Amino acid sequence: MKKLIALIAAAMLLASCSLAGAETIYYATNPEYPPFEYVENNAVVGYDVDLINAIGAKLGIDFQPESMAFDAVVSAVQANKNMIGLSGISITEERKLSIDFSDGYIDAGLVVIMKADAGFASVDDLKGKTIGVQLGTTSDFKAEEITGADNVATYGSFINATLDLQGNKIDAVIVDGPVGQAILASLNDPTLVIADIDLGAADWYGIAVNKDNPELLQKINTALAELKAEGFMETLAAKYFAAAEEAAQ
Repeated sequence: MKKLIALIAAAMLLASCSLAGAETIYYATNPEYPPFEYVENNAVVGYDVDLINAIGAKLGIDFQPESMAFDAVVSAVQANKNMIGLSGISITEERKLSIDFSDGYIDAGLVVIMKADAGFASVDDLKGKTIGVQLGTTSDFKAEEITGADNVATYGSFINATLDLQGNKIDAVIVDGPVGQAILASLNDPTLVIADIDLGAADWYGIAVNKDNPELLQKINTALAELKAEGFMETLAAKYFAAAEEAAQ
């Protein structure tokens, strides 16, 4: 009987260890980027968080966030083989020199937030204007291309840039489309609108992976393809974008 009890106890311990021993991988993120990653009730939540948790469920990996400034995310992945980056990171040729990317999972695009009475109708109207951006983002690079480096105001987050636009300290903000919609919805300020300006820029997001971890990259891409085929991306879009787009109109 004692041996039987011991065997049962050992089996229960092994089962417990199996459940608790799931591989944990940290993802570098800047949780000031709604609706992709933001803090709610002291937890990091959002589109990207739901996505990586769904990938983790398929791979048997417990993905956990590690918060940092956005311009530190790529460096963190480059320095740590076992860390990934997930923070609305646009896939660019320059970033590919230091890290690998998963397949793109959403084309966010770039938009211009302006005051409703600003009258900006084309890219030419933005030349020479002070444009706010989040440091190190594709918006930063696009703004510099349009108005020159001296006229780009950089911020730690797009939210702070938009607040300065609201306070008439800058002329416009260039931001990824869904993020701009979410910010306008949260501010609920009719004096701020998204300009009808085509910036002509695709902005595909990818999951950043250290170049020395191709196996993890392949696993993430496989899980990502399965989620796309299952319609999970449409579910995320309905959850995170529909309400923000309606509120921002």
